[in-house]
Amino acid sequence: MTGRDRKIAIGASVLMTLSVAVNLAAFQGTRQGTAIETGGLPARGSWIDGPGLALGPASPATVAPALPGPAAPPAAEQKDDVNTAELTRGIQRELDARGYDAGPPDGIAGLVTRASIFAYEFDNGLVLSGKPSEALLSQIVLGSSSLEQNNARPGKTISPEGEALVRDVKQKLDALGYRTGAAGGALTPELARAIRDFEAAQKLKSSGRISGPMMSRLIRLQGQAKTHRAAATRTGSR
Repeated sequence: MTGRDRKIAIGASVLMTLSVAVNLAAFQGTRQGTAIETGGLPARGSWIDGPGLALGPASPATVAPALPGPAAPPAAEQKDDVNTAELTRGIQRELDARGYDAGPPDGIAGLVTRASIFAYEFDNGLVLSGKPSEALLSQIVLGSSSLEQNNARPGKTISPEGEALVRDVKQKLDALGYRTGAAGGALTPELARAIRDFEAAQKLKSSGRISGPMMSRLIRLQGQAKTHRAAATRTGSR
C-alpha cells in the first residue's frame, strides 16, 4: 500500500468513528428528553382511573325512601263495610215498606234508622237494640228468625246499644223542656208520656215509643234551636 492509500484509509476510519459518536450522542439525547417529559406522571391507566375520573361501573344513585302515606284498609275490612251497607240498605227498604219510616235507603245506620229498628223491635217483642243485623232482616222479611225474644217483658229488654239510643232521646227531649224521668237508658212511664206529648205537639201519630218519625223531628228541632242560638249570639255581640 502506498502512502497515499494509507492516508485515505485513515481518513475513512476517522469519519466512521465520528459518525458513530454523533449517532450515539443523538440517541442518548432522545432518551433523556423522553425521561424528562414523562417523569413524575402517573401511568396512563392510573391517571384515567384516578379520583373523580373512574371509568368503571358507577355506583347506583341513592334513592330517598318514600314517605309513608295513609295505609289502605285491608281488603277484608273493605268487604265487611260493603256488606254492612248493603244489609242496612235492605233493612231500611223493608222498614219503609211497613210504615216505620227509616229514611232513604242509603246504607247508613243513622239515628233515624236506628230509631225505626227500635220501634220494630218494640212492636214485635224483641230485645231492643236499634242495630241492623242479618237476623233482623230475616225477621222482617220472613216473620221469624233466631232473634231473642222476651215473653215475660216483650219489647222491654234493652241491649247496651238500645240503652245508648234511649239516653240520646231523653237528652233531646229534656233540651226541649219535656220531662223524661230518671236519667239513664231505661224505658220509664215518664219517657213514654213525654214522647206522647211531643208527638201530639208535632202532629205525629201517637205511639209513646221511640220511632223514626219522632227521631227525625227531634233532630230537625235540635238543628233549628242551634241556629236560633247562634243568631241570638251574633245579634247580642253587635
